[in-house]
Amino acid sequence: MSLSPLTPREAARRRLLDVLRREGPLARVELGHQLGMSPANVSDLTASLMEEGVLLAEDEASPGLVRGRPKVRLYFAETLGSVIGVWMGFNRIELRLVDSAGRNRASRHVERPLRTLDAEQLMDMLAEVITTFAREVGAPDVKAIGLACQGYVNTRDGIVAWSPVLGIRDVPLAAGLGERLCLPVLMENDASAMAFAIAQRDPALRAGRTACLMVGDGVGLGFLIQGELYRGARFGGSEFGHVRLRRSGPQCRCGGRGCIEAFLADYALHRDAQLIDHRPAPSILLPGEKAMSAIVDQARAGDAALLNLFREAGEVLGDAVGILIQTLEPDHIVICGPGTRAMDLLRPSFEAALETQTIPELLAMSTIHVIESSMDLLTEGVVMQALRELDQDLARLKAG
Repeated sequence: MSLSPLTPREAARRRLLDVLRREGPLARVELGHQLGMSPANVSDLTASLMEEGVLLAEDEASPGLVRGRPKVRLYFAETLGSVIGVWMGFNRIELRLVDSAGRNRASRHVERPLRTLDAEQLMDMLAEVITTFAREVGAPDVKAIGLACQGYVNTRDGIVAWSPVLGIRDVPLAAGLGERLCLPVLMENDASAMAFAIAQRDPALRAGRTACLMVGDGVGLGFLIQGELYRGARFGGSEFGHVRLRRSGPQCRCGGRGCIEAFLADYALHRDAQLIDHRPAPSILLPGEKAMSAIVDQARAGDAALLNLFREAGEVLGDAVGILIQTLEPDHIVICGPGTRAMDLLRPSFEAALETQTIPELLAMSTIHVIESSMDLLTEGVVMQALRELDQDLARLKAG
């Protein structure tokens, strides 16, 4: 799949198809209102998309039921095939099948050991899991795979340079998986995938600059400018969770100490909660939702030591958001991910730290949102991006 810059016409086409996936079938006049395009431009684009077989038209009402000419709604052709989204976490994989209109058709959770696999074993296992899922759910004509992963992902070359959920580095995952499945594979950092999915649900987050801070298994950052993901020089995202706050801080999975995620991530909170209770160090690297919910419930019940643990985590969250505000000046900051389960415990110290550590004039310019978000958003985000690239591939094939 290509990540090359879009021409103005390709960008307009992408915006139009994005709207149809978000809103469902629409008439041309409604598309024009949504996009701020003239009727002539909308007609030109939709005519081309219908000629390519991407869009079809249907009457919104039967003749005689309404006065005047009925509106004709446009929708995606079902013959375009489907896309499978995959997220790799710690020893677990989430899969999602969507049709060309972005509608969810099936999903599945699979547990597999990942950290012990070498590159060939990893790609063989992923290919087997995806193939089995597609066969068992009756996936119609899969056209592409979208793959989201924790860590530093080179999206242009499809390489996982480093991931805390893998025991290997510099994995050419897109190429290797593509060869095994005979399908194009688009890769993305999981925090960027979640940021993209969240922005699709709120038009305010697709305007200006939006920073999505995902807290859960780790801490990741997805940054969008006018609704499009920011790419670094090597086509990666941001490893904001591994910014060091305190040199002598707790151990982080990256090998360093004092990183933001070493205070905030689920594994860090679970580890410190175990030590507070004078229990042996946890034998699992990442706790499940049940274990994390138990710690949160115990703190809410008044456990002083655990309340202090969340107070300190809230301070770190405030410091982290303050850094974002003072370095990137975003219009919106979204705090999302499973870690928001404890936001009521984090909020008092978070707000105090943010207020004392951030220049007031800059703080006033950013709107902060807390969004409870499920892991489904990880596969949703990467699937929507894969569908976009598939749209462009169809257009290029037609032009060729």
